[in-house]
Amino acid sequence: MRPASILLPFEELQTHWQCLNARYFAGSLPPISIRWSRRLTSSVGMFASRGGPKAWDPAGSRNRREIRLSHPLFERLAERTSYAKQELLNTLAHEMIHQWQFDVLKRRPDHGLEFLRKMTEVNRSGDVAVTTHHTLEKEVLALSRFAWRCKDCGRVYRRQRNSIQPTQHHCGACRGSLEELMSPARSIEHRLLPSLARISDTMHPSARPGGLVKAPEQLTLELA
Repeated sequence: MRPASILLPFEELQTHWQCLNARYFAGSLPPISIRWSRRLTSSVGMFASRGGPKAWDPAGSRNRREIRLSHPLFERLAERTSYAKQELLNTLAHEMIHQWQFDVLKRRPDHGLEFLRKMTEVNRSGDVAVTTHHTLEKEVLALSRFAWRCKDCGRVYRRQRNSIQPTQHHCGACRGSLEELMSPARSIEHRLLPSLARISDTMHPSARPGGLVKAPEQLTLELA
């Protein structure tokens, strides 16, 4: 049975945020909304904002940025390990560093030098272990039906829905072109196609020659 405590209510998430804010940020972070997201399946956490840091008005626009935590990924992680709650705190601390970049440094969040310095400072306590990447292959693959890879830098994007169009979208890291990979579900379909072809004269578009690329065996999941 999955631990009920991993999907903490808003009040408890805020309590953890307040403790982390006091300990690692000297209480400098202004209040922020923290919520569970059922749509976030390619990253365990995300700091999201509707505008740039210099345009944000703390007096009247707090709804313009928030921290999102992946409901499906943490739910699945809790099913197979007792480490899920610690992972939740690590992820929250990670996203709070992005909030610190945005609210205090007035810079767009990234994983550059300032992030790494703050990450090292936070990790010295030994109570949280902030990283820039997580490897949750089992959880991500279980939820992913579609995947695309950048032809230039190799970054992989996984989604539950077929929401990326290579002719219209580009890699967010290097602006390179994207190619669709064979997802786990479509891989099974591909192996069944010879039998299906004998039953029906209509072949699924995904079975056309040259239309599929084998996906890598592992996925390094980058925190947003």
